[in-house]
Amino acid sequence: MTKPLRKPDAIFFDWDGTLVDSLPALNGYYNHVLAVYSKPAISIEEAKRNIRRSAREVFPEVFGDQADEALNVFYDYVSKTHLEHLEVFVESHDFMAELATLNIQLGIVSNKKHSFLLKEISHLGWDKYLVSNIGAGEAAKDKPEPDPLLLAASKIGLSPEVNEIWYVGDTETDMMAAVAAGFQPIFIEHGLGDRSDCEKHGLAPYFVKDLLQLMELVKKYA
Repeated sequence: MTKPLRKPDAIFFDWDGTLVDSLPALNGYYNHVLAVYSKPAISIEEAKRNIRRSAREVFPEVFGDQADEALNVFYDYVSKTHLEHLEVFVESHDFMAELATLNIQLGIVSNKKHSFLLKEISHLGWDKYLVSNIGAGEAAKDKPEPDPLLLAASKIGLSPEVNEIWYVGDTETDMMAAVAAGFQPIFIEHGLGDRSDCEKHGLAPYFVKDLLQLMELVKKYA
């Protein structure tokens, strides 16, 4: 059962589908690599399923023995194009600016490659808000394991045993990681997943429709 919410000492966010509207770009990245290996393109819906896991998890299933090589092709293409394709949800900038005034530590835990994540945060000018950011490959395991969430918290001297820590994400993978880490799971419904995904896995997070509703929830306890 989900614990009652309290004033958060920190809020960590997923990135793609939570603060960043990145599905069209990610679909393009996957299809670029598939084309290089003469594989059929995938639809937005298929990309939507793949994005829930890191590329280093998905590629062995798709490319088999060529997974490492394909991953290099993927990362090379993303590194050259990801900033020009970066799009945030319309309310994201105002949300981050207002949230930063509430004396709550903020950070990102994403399955996006760590170096790409940091560049995107900097490109948006959000490094002034975000104090602890972890991308794929920084922890021993990526989400849905709790490792990256716990690493992000430990970097700023927090632990779920002592502190109230929220984790906001848009997929059941995010909620699994939050529950496993002992963070408060907050599911935002404007992204890649929906409530039924949580129900299938026996998850019972707090639900918010979008960032505006999330701000109302934060202010209720802040």
